[in-house]
Amino acid sequence: MLIAVAAAKGSPGVTTTARVLASVWPQDVVLADCDPAGGDVALLGRGPGGAVLDPDRGLLSLAADARRGLAADALSGHLQYLDGGLPVLVGVSNPDQVTGIGPAWPALAAAFSGLPGTDVVVDCGRVTPGTPVLPVLGAADVLLLVVRARLESYAHLRERLRWLATVHTGAGTGPAVGVVVVTEARDTNAVRALSQLLAHEGLGTPVLGRIAEDRRAADALAGRADHGIGRSLLARSARLLVSPIRELAASHDFAHLRS
Repeated sequence: MLIAVAAAKGSPGVTTTARVLASVWPQDVVLADCDPAGGDVALLGRGPGGAVLDPDRGLLSLAADARRGLAADALSGHLQYLDGGLPVLVGVSNPDQVTGIGPAWPALAAAFSGLPGTDVVVDCGRVTPGTPVLPVLGAADVLLLVVRARLESYAHLRERLRWLATVHTGAGTGPAVGVVVVTEARDTNAVRALSQLLAHEGLGTPVLGRIAEDRRAADALAGRADHGIGRSLLARSARLLVSPIRELAASHDFAHLRS
């Protein structure tokens, strides 16, 4: 399964959501940093023993190989491992490097979606018209749009959902789209309120759940603090998203088989 994680606008927590989701995913998984604005994994992530990750081994090296054609398992040769064992595909250091990837994006998307026996969670940053990661979105089984529980964020989400309904992703019928709300742990109303708002706007996009605001765990996840997150509110909220994501992908596939 290929899961693309993105936002309509701003920085609502896409990187944290993608990383914690990959960290708690219950089967083999790769975290791919494809944020066109520049990724954080190479900057903040650390390998075993605190080793610094190689910024040139990852998305850039995979894109270079893609120009010569990629084998089914080509992704594995460009992965690095975070302390704890999570395999990651390091992203670009700055937006200028995205231009050089250019026509390789469809091949990269195919490599992500075709990785044998392994799911891939992709941090796609902001989804905007003209985004270079459109082929990745088109190849995804599920697109998770991350939004904060704010009125202005909901307005941007609504417009992005309408845009996604009209855009051709270049890969068949496109992904199943779901929404995740970043909110305080004690806020039990945000998911229901957003679901009602989207339904009122004639948008049938499901709100799958929430990611808890947990700065301490987010800092540890990003490498800014040295403690575990296994029992944190952040990790617990991410685990609750696993089943809804899988069910969304399965229902989307079933709908395609019947159509």
